[in-house]
Amino acid sequence: MSEPKVTFGFVNCNRLHYLRSCVESLLICTEDYSNKEIIIVDNASKEEGTEEYLNDLRDRGFKVFVQEERDPSNEYAKALNIIAENATGKYVAPIPADVQFVIKGGWLKEYVDFLEKYEDTTGCVSFDAQRKVRNRAGSYSNSLGNDEFKFLYHYNRNPIMGAMNCMVTKEVLEMMYPWDTENKAHEGGQDSETKMLRKVAEKLNKKGTQVFYAAPIIPVSIGIFNDKGGNARVRGNLRFGDYWAPPSDDAGVLYYKIHDFEEVSEKYEEYEEPVSIEDISEALGWNLPLDSEGYWIKLKDSPSIVGVEI
Repeated sequence: MSEPKVTFGFVNCNRLHYLRSCVESLLICTEDYSNKEIIIVDNASKEEGTEEYLNDLRDRGFKVFVQEERDPSNEYAKALNIIAENATGKYVAPIPADVQFVIKGGWLKEYVDFLEKYEDTTGCVSFDAQRKVRNRAGSYSNSLGNDEFKFLYHYNRNPIMGAMNCMVTKEVLEMMYPWDTENKAHEGGQDSETKMLRKVAEKLNKKGTQVFYAAPIIPVSIGIFNDKGGNARVRGNLRFGDYWAPPSDDAGVLYYKIHDFEEVSEKYEEYEEPVSIEDISEALGWNLPLDSEGYWIKLKDSPSIVGVEI
């Protein structure tokens, strides 16, 4: 019996270093799972080297779409619609390409097996490691899945991740689609993300269905941050925050060390809450943003952070 197809859809806008790390680390970390589809949507990037990398991805057989004009309030929603319209997988993972995958081998099959078993009660399954303080504040179910790779339902999180970076079933994706593309702002309550979450909640309520946000005890990706606890964000025609390629990787791919699936499964087999970003991350050639007590620093937006025009 062949393994179900999984579609990964990546969205990029003027963050080539992050896109390359996200796509290439996924390919490294899922070499053992062959039935996957890769879709990349680029939002009219001007960053040097982007066109060449997108052409390389096309040559490798991936689906690449380029939006020719910037539309900051709607381009992410448009990109998600393109992914939804072109995905052929049974399971779909839309990703804002600013994460690196850090677990190699085995985990994607576990995600698929989990969704096969708990499809009716799962809204999404997340990828990313969270800060220790956030994990400790969570309310969780008993562990689900198998003894080696466990998942938890997170009861005080929205059952669907608004910004994505998770895996969903095709049925859930169809409830989310289409994302509204007539928004006046990127965020703030009348944006496509908020509208989508309201729409899905209404549909679930009409069906009388309750679904939950699922998190793996061992997260498989880490957001790409800098040593101050922030990352580069594109807002309008500006890019904010420190932005650099992986400093110690000649291939320009890895910000963090990639761990072996069996090794981390054994190390964290007794955990009853998700492993934190502080515990799973190992920076390559730069300093993690940790305070004096070892907690991850989260950089807050500040008027003093100057954006660079792109």
